[in-house]
Amino acid sequence: MPASLAPISPELFADFKGGKETALEQVFRANFEAFTQEANEKLQDVAAAQKVAASAFLDVWDRRGKLESSAQLESTLHQAVNGEATHELRRRAAAHHMAGDHAKAAPAAAPETVDQWWIKVQGAMKQPQPAATDAAKRAEHMRHEAAAHMKAVAQPKRTGLFMAIGAVVFIGAAVPLYYMNQGAETTKAGQLLGREDAKVMVTKPGQRGTVTLEDSTVIRLGSATTVKYPKSYPLDAHALQIIGTAGIKAPKTDSPLLVKVGNAWLYVSEAEFVARSFPEDSGAMMLKATAGTLTVKFGKTEKTLAAGSTLLMLNNGTFMDLDKDRGEFIFAWADGNFAATHQPLRKVLAEIKKFYGIEIMPKDSSFLDRPVSMTASLDSAKTAITALEAGGAVKVKLITETKAELVDNAANVKPKN
Repeated sequence: MPASLAPISPELFADFKGGKETALEQVFRANFEAFTQEANEKLQDVAAAQKVAASAFLDVWDRRGKLESSAQLESTLHQAVNGEATHELRRRAAAHHMAGDHAKAAPAAAPETVDQWWIKVQGAMKQPQPAATDAAKRAEHMRHEAAAHMKAVAQPKRTGLFMAIGAVVFIGAAVPLYYMNQGAETTKAGQLLGREDAKVMVTKPGQRGTVTLEDSTVIRLGSATTVKYPKSYPLDAHALQIIGTAGIKAPKTDSPLLVKVGNAWLYVSEAEFVARSFPEDSGAMMLKATAGTLTVKFGKTEKTLAAGSTLLMLNNGTFMDLDKDRGEFIFAWADGNFAATHQPLRKVLAEIKKFYGIEIMPKDSSFLDRPVSMTASLDSAKTAITALEAGGAVKVKLITETKAELVDNAANVKPKN
C-alpha cells in the first residue's frame, strides 16, 4: 500500500525546496519508516527497503527545485521508491543467475535506526561526486549498497560473456560501497560533535590552558578557543573539534584521532601539531606539524604533513604553502610568545585582543595597513604594548585593563641611522 506523506506546512515545503538541510531532515525523519514499509512490500527485506527509501529521499532532494507542491513531492517520492525497488529486484535476479541454482543465499542485513540512516544520507549528500549527474550517481551508490552484503559462493567456472557480466556485477556492488563508507567515520564524528551533550572546553581572550584526556591525548588551548569532544569520548567517536587554535599531542592508538579544524579533518596517530581556524577564518585552516606525521582530508583530497611542515588550506579545500612570517605570526603562541614580522597593524591588533584580552581601538583607520614587527612574551601585556609601540610607530593609551586607545606616532619616531 502506498505510503502517505506526513503533513507538510507551506513554510516547511518552502525551506525544503530552498535547500535547507534541516527541512530535509524533518521530512526524512517523519516519513522514512512509512516509505520503507512501501518498499518492503516489494522486497520483503527491511534492511534493503531502508536503503531504497534513503536513496529515494536523496533522489527527490536533488530534484527539489522542480517541485511545486507537497503533493508533487509525495508523488515524486512514490515514483522514486518504486523505481529503486524495481532496480533492486532486477539486481537480485542477476546476482542469483550468476551465482547458480545451488548457491547459498546471503544472510539478510539487520535493519538500522532512522538516526543511523540520517547520518548515511548526510554523508552521501556531502560526498563529492563527478560533475553533471550527481543525483543519479548518489542514488546509484545508495541503491547498490545492498550488493556489498553478498558473500562469495562456490560456482562452476564460466567463460567469455558470463565472466564479463560477473565482473560488471562485482564492480557495480563494490564502487557504491566505497562511496558510502568513505567519510563515514567523519560523518558520525561530526554528528556527535554537533550534539548538545558534546563536552566543551573554552578559553577566554587572554587565557590559555592544558587538558589531558582519558586516552592520554594532551590538548593545549590557545586564547579565545573552544575545543569540543563527544560525551562518551573516545568510545562513541575518537574525535575532537578545534574552533580557534590549539596544540594536540596524540598518542599511538588502535584508531586515529579525528580532529575537525575549519572545513578539514585531520587523521592523527602518535603525532603532535598546532592548528588554527577561528570563525572569522570562514573554514580556512592553518596547520603546523611538530612531531610525527598526520593526514589532512577534505572530501576526496588529502595531504600528508611531516614534522616541521606547515600548511594553509583554504575553505574550498585548496592546499597552499604557509610562508614563514605568517606561520610565525600564527603559531608563536604555542611557544609562549607573540611574534609579528611585517604584519599589517590591523591584524596585529586583532591578535593582541585574542591573546592578551586587550581591545586597542585606533583613533582612525588611516594607518592600519602599516607593517608591524614585534616580539613579546604572552605572560606580559605591558611588554607587548611596549613592543607594539616600538614596532608599529604608534602610541597606546590604556583606558581600562581591557581597553586602550591607539594613535599614530610615526611623525615622532626618529629614523635609524
